[in-house]
Amino acid sequence: MQHESESGMRPVKRLEIVVDSLHLDRLLNQLRKAGATGYTVLHNASGFGASGTQRGDDVSGVSVNACVLVAVPPDIAEAVIEAARATLRSYGGVCLVSDVQWLEY
Repeated sequence: MQHESESGMRPVKRLEIVVDSLHLDRLLNQLRKAGATGYTVLHNASGFGASGTQRGDDVSGVSVNACVLVAVPPDIAEAVIEAARATLRSYGGVCLVSDVQWLEY
């Protein structure tokens, strides 16, 4: 079995966060303050959950969600997770956390 450095992969925590677009900037600011150095935002996320159906094409933008993907090293993961938790506690949303491998190339 190869070690992470030999395989060109390193372990990271992946966060997938769905939040109302109105609170997206607040979430992103908190993630950066907690140490996240990058993220990907998927705008106009649609789906179904506790808040019912969320459409990605609302003209006013009031009920549109965004999905934020973040990968962070394990040593800062807890701080980033807690930053996400604080925002979600205030404004609602969903956060999934998983252990994944980052492909180094």
